[in-house]
Amino acid sequence: MRSSGGQWGAARRAALLVVAAWLGVGSSAAAPSGAGPEGAGATRRTENVVLLTLDGVRVQEVFGGMDPVVAFARNRRSGIYDPDRARRLYWRDDADGRRRALWPYFWGTLAPQGVVLGDAGRGSRVTLRNPHAFSAPGYIELLTGRFHPDVTTNDARRYPHATVLQAIRKGLRLRPEEVAVFSTWDALGLFAASEPGAIFVNAGYERVPAALSNPVMDALGDYQEHVMALWEGYRTDMPTFHLALEYLRVHRPRVLYLALGETDDWAHARRYDRLLDCLRLDDDYMRILWETLQSIDAYRDRTTLIVTTDHGRGRRAKDWVDHGAGIAGSEDIWIAIVGPDTPGRGALGPSPTIYQADVAATMLELLGLPPDALPPGAGPPIRLP
Repeated sequence: MRSSGGQWGAARRAALLVVAAWLGVGSSAAAPSGAGPEGAGATRRTENVVLLTLDGVRVQEVFGGMDPVVAFARNRRSGIYDPDRARRLYWRDDADGRRRALWPYFWGTLAPQGVVLGDAGRGSRVTLRNPHAFSAPGYIELLTGRFHPDVTTNDARRYPHATVLQAIRKGLRLRPEEVAVFSTWDALGLFAASEPGAIFVNAGYERVPAALSNPVMDALGDYQEHVMALWEGYRTDMPTFHLALEYLRVHRPRVLYLALGETDDWAHARRYDRLLDCLRLDDDYMRILWETLQSIDAYRDRTTLIVTTDHGRGRRAKDWVDHGAGIAGSEDIWIAIVGPDTPGRGALGPSPTIYQADVAATMLELLGLPPDALPPGAGPPIRLP
């Protein structure tokens, strides 16, 4: 961590009170329209795209909530320290009840206004092109539209592969700060673009530059230095999320990529109870984000939200904490799309297999840009059944 060296003044304390108030964003924001126009002659209404990734979140929790395979595992393989508390909060007798207990806003409000892909029980599969099933290959596949054989480690380095974020900036003739990335993991700031300065990036313990910051972002920049994350190279998701939210309010980016990572941390630490708590918090983050978008004229009914992950995890009690080549289930992911051009159909299936690589061209299409804005070999836009 880098020390901020700053003093806490009255303005910054007041700014943090504002941040705290945001956690209680109410239901007074205008409701989004949900399903968009369908058919060959439909008019595209998306003008902005928000991409949200939740690192290493399995299909089991997204579609089934608290997983009985893990929750009732023996020999502390679940890592649940207080089973009574965890089951009271998240256990229900059926999968639909469990997923709604875990993600009440997502399944109660967001999903009915869009589509959710990857539910094997409905015959829907979303998977990877890359064979590695860990973070760097997944994020670069997601952002470039294809598997790159030179991405074989999680080392923090910049690759020569242009991303969809760069293609959007070029295609729409945007300023760098109009395409913004906020990431809990510092390395993702390098993966997001092939050239430094091509887009705006805030990752790890970076502070927002003074020219783009305000008292709230300054306060969050100080705050992040005082919260200890589980692993090196990561800050916690709370400052990442609220920095992104304040940046969105102030600078109105056309594209925002928000990459949260604590779900992967708690899974690797074998703390299933804390993973569930983190997923429940992510549901509230999705609520705050969507309600904020619907409260701003520039975004209301003009913004598509895409939520997905970089990889899956093992399916068994002994390997649900892990992922990678050879661990069955690591290749299984999911994608949710909510916006004015997406029909409100909820969890879909059966459907043809969709790939992580297809997200990049989908973002281009939503913004009215041609798929060939990406290099050859990129996946096609997602087509719904």
